[in-house]
Amino acid sequence: MLITLFGGANEIGGNKILLEDKGTRVFFDFGEPFGLKDKYFAEYLTPREPRFGLKDYFHFDMLPKIPGLYDVELLKHTDLKYSPPAFQAIFISHMHFDHAMHLRFADRGIPVYLGESTCSIMNSWTETSMGRTDFGEHEFRTFRTGSKIKVDSIEVEPIHVDHSTPGAYGFLIHTTDGCVVYTGDLRLHGPRGDMTEEFAERASREKPIAMLCEGTRVAGNDPRENMSEEGVRDRAKKLVSGSKEMAIVSFYPKDVDRMRTFRDVARATNRRFVVSAKVANLLEALKGDPRIKVPDPLQDPNMLVYVRKMASSRKAKKDGRKPASPWKVKYEYKYAEELLDEDGDKWVKERSGNIVNSSYVKKHQRELIFHTDFPQLTELIDIEPARGSLFIRSKSEPFEEDDAQEEVLQNWISWFGLDFQQAHASGHASMDEIFQIVRQVSPKTLIPVHTQHPDMFGACGRRMVCPEPRKPIKVL
Repeated sequence: MLITLFGGANEIGGNKILLEDKGTRVFFDFGEPFGLKDKYFAEYLTPREPRFGLKDYFHFDMLPKIPGLYDVELLKHTDLKYSPPAFQAIFISHMHFDHAMHLRFADRGIPVYLGESTCSIMNSWTETSMGRTDFGEHEFRTFRTGSKIKVDSIEVEPIHVDHSTPGAYGFLIHTTDGCVVYTGDLRLHGPRGDMTEEFAERASREKPIAMLCEGTRVAGNDPRENMSEEGVRDRAKKLVSGSKEMAIVSFYPKDVDRMRTFRDVARATNRRFVVSAKVANLLEALKGDPRIKVPDPLQDPNMLVYVRKMASSRKAKKDGRKPASPWKVKYEYKYAEELLDEDGDKWVKERSGNIVNSSYVKKHQRELIFHTDFPQLTELIDIEPARGSLFIRSKSEPFEEDDAQEEVLQNWISWFGLDFQQAHASGHASMDEIFQIVRQVSPKTLIPVHTQHPDMFGACGRRMVCPEPRKPIKVL
């Protein structure tokens, strides 16, 4: 039985883990590493993927040339000859960029297994990305905790874990040599830390021969505060209560726990929490899952849905501008009965009192907590937040001091005169939590993944193998 890391070895993210067992070949996660293209591409200099498929990726060795893995259409302009699928399945632990984005490259004949909620998130993400996100034409097969998926010589048991997106799973992989544990991404300090505890307890019972364990925060110096979601809520409540102006909060739009937190903060501070139509789409996709408690921004008295103003086709043609794309119209205006009138000056006729625009937010700033993410900062130009308005960053601080995105963000903060504050609970377990989980599971062999410091796992007291990219590991 062999394990090979084609991503996630000595790096955070990009997990692409191949397990081979008596002819069965299965990938666990299929993500894109952070900064994959940064060495040879930047800004408008990008791989020619739409025209030449994987040619540029292969040229710069950004992807391995593996027969029987990639889709035929993507190989036409490369020197790798297409061959039928040589892999039986791909399992996705959760719907984050660095664990799922390269699905679009995989042969459409390889079935993809993922959690029901993960599939809902993927569908929402595809619908609201205006054609920019594509996961490929696969047969998607869903699972839940308690499922047992037989793939030739192996059997996979997905078990829920707590992470910063719903529907995250770890896996117990039963091979002919014994059980292999793969954590995916997890934490103990989140609101459903009990799920991670259940995963660790189940994994320990299997007496695993190997454990692939994430270690995002395993480092000599972790700058992130080890705050719980309750801690975020308490700090945010104090900050918002002390502000006399609008509160703006920035965090990843797929973090449903954080959505609930700031809805609760809005309720406690007599404000309303404003989310984008894209977020509303995601929450609507998840509300049918009884195991995930998501707020309904169209019905919740403490929430509002923000719809961006876009040029109608007639108005755009008159002004020589490009009209809104049909994808954007589909999700931005799904709750409205009509678009802008022919003059483009009047706002939509609203079907729900929970739908608002920039004019409303601008007039009611002190009554609101407005959610944004980095790409949506431009909405502040229309909203014109009063100087001294609160800005809470509710995601991790940047790893590098010269982070270009951070510099741009701080320029926006300075331009609008905002009061910048931090309140975040990490989606990843701290080093102490990781080592606690490893000691509880007690594998014969420990393989650190999703970490820049695999050597530090030696403190766990287990036989350890530090993986090398693309080099097979023989576990026994």
